[in-house]
Amino acid sequence: MGIDRAERTAGAPPLRRDDPTPAPPKPDFPSDVEPDLPGGVLRELRRHSQDPDEVARALTLAVAAVDAGAPDRARPYLEWAKAAAPRAPSVRETLGVALYHAEDWSGALSELQTYRRLSGRSDQNHLIGDCLRGLGRSVGRVAEVVQELDPDRDGEDRYAEGMIVWASAVADHGDPGAGRAVIRRALDRLGQPTDPQEHHLRLWYVAADLAERDGDRDDAERWLRRVAAEDDDLYDVRQRLARLAG
Repeated sequence: MGIDRAERTAGAPPLRRDDPTPAPPKPDFPSDVEPDLPGGVLRELRRHSQDPDEVARALTLAVAAVDAGAPDRARPYLEWAKAAAPRAPSVRETLGVALYHAEDWSGALSELQTYRRLSGRSDQNHLIGDCLRGLGRSVGRVAEVVQELDPDRDGEDRYAEGMIVWASAVADHGDPGAGRAVIRRALDRLGQPTDPQEHHLRLWYVAADLAERDGDRDDAERWLRRVAAEDDDLYDVRQRLARLAG
C-alpha cells in the first residue's frame, strides 16, 4: 500500500524495487563434505531455504572453521548461507558467533540480535552483552540483556559468562565493589558445586580479580586458592597468588 501511494504522489522520487547489494558468491565446497548438523537444524533449513542441503554443507564447514579458531575462514560460507536462508536462526546465530570471535562487535551484535528475534531464545545473550560492552554501550543495557539469561533454560555456563560480562562492565566504569556484588549474585544462584566446571572456576577467578581491584587482598587470595585447588594452571593463578603472598 505504501509503495502504491508513493507511486501516485506527484513529484515522488523513483523507488528502487531491487536490492542494490549483490548476493555473495557461493563458495566452493570440498566434494567430500556432508552435512553434519543436529536434526533440528536440518529441519529448520528445509523450512527456510530452497537449497537446504547446500546451506547445511556451508554451515557444517563454517562451524568446523570456528571450532578450529579460524572465524575468518567461516565467513564466506556464512555470508552465502545468510543470503540463501536469511530467516534461518541457526545461520544467523553461527554468523554472529563467528563475527564475535573475529572481534567484529557491531556485526556480531546485529546477527545475534536477529537470531534472538527469529528464534525467541536468549541463550546467546551473554555474547550480546559482551558485544554491547565492547562497543561502549551503557552498563544498564548490558545488565538488561544479561538478566534475561536463566541457568536452567539457557545453561549454567552461558549464565555465568553473562554475569561475568555484567560484573566486568560495572568494574570498567570504576566500581569494582558493585561488580563483586554481581558475581556474588551469580555464585548464590549456582550454589556450591560438588564437581566444579570451567564456568565455576571462571566465576571464582573474576571474584578474585575484582576483590583485588577493590583492595580486598584477603578475599582475592581466598578465591584464587579455591581456583588453584581445582586447576592451578588456569590463567595466571599461580603468579597472582605469589604476588599476593609476596
